[in-house]
Amino acid sequence: ESPSYFLGIAARGKKDYRLAVRLQDHALERSELVDRITAKAKGEVDVRYVGRIRARAKPWYQSKQRPLLIGSSAGFLASGFIMAGTLGCFVRSGSSSALYILSNNHVLADENRYPKGGAIVQPGALDGGSPTADRVARLTRFVRLDPAQTNFVDCAIAKLNSAIQADVHKLKGIGTLAGQRSGDLQVGDVVHKVGRTTGVRHGRVTAFELDGVKVGYDIGELSFDNQIEIEGAGNRSFSDAGDSGSLIVDDQIQAAALLFAGGDHGGSNG
Repeated sequence: ESPSYFLGIAARGKKDYRLAVRLQDHALERSELVDRITAKAKGEVDVRYVGRIRARAKPWYQSKQRPLLIGSSAGFLASGFIMAGTLGCFVRSGSSSALYILSNNHVLADENRYPKGGAIVQPGALDGGSPTADRVARLTRFVRLDPAQTNFVDCAIAKLNSAIQADVHKLKGIGTLAGQRSGDLQVGDVVHKVGRTTGVRHGRVTAFELDGVKVGYDIGELSFDNQIEIEGAGNRSFSDAGDSGSLIVDDQIQAAALLFAGGDHGGSNG
């Protein structure tokens, strides 16, 4: 059986070195073994319980997912620019049976600059997406972002390649997507999302029908009307950079909004 402790060197200030004793079994904390080690080290020990140690694997939402999953890393490919956003959900267009990825314009269309038909990769390039092996869709359509006029949405769709499969209903860590919400979100509504950077987060609506919201983009500062404000639950933020494009669902797991921007100050919880 492998030992439930390991040894090394610890410091308690400059030139004050001690024997580091790290325990992975609580039973050793007041054991004869630790007493013997302490005696041999003449009391110059730093004993800590550290528990089981696990490899820090990349979270699933930053990894390659086949079939494709809502909330996973995705993005456009551009020479010299490495990025990743979030695959929001899967949609159909009109009466066509073709499946499309829905996300932000700035995730799939590079703020109007990416050519239609351009390749979309999953995971995004920032998360190791390969320009050859990980192409999953092609940019089809987007709502232009306009610094000179009022904007209402930051969104784009990309048609899935025929060989790519998708789990269209699964929100890993949240549940099963139950369609689209029929009414608008209201103050106090509880909402959820899974995104490329922070994974599953929960929040609540704190304001809606917000007009004149200024959002910074590479192409300039844009103004948005009819926006929804959400703050994170507990002491956690609702989102962070890279969560752009995340589908926001209500408590019935119905699609209600698309995340595209966040403030750096925070809500009532800071």
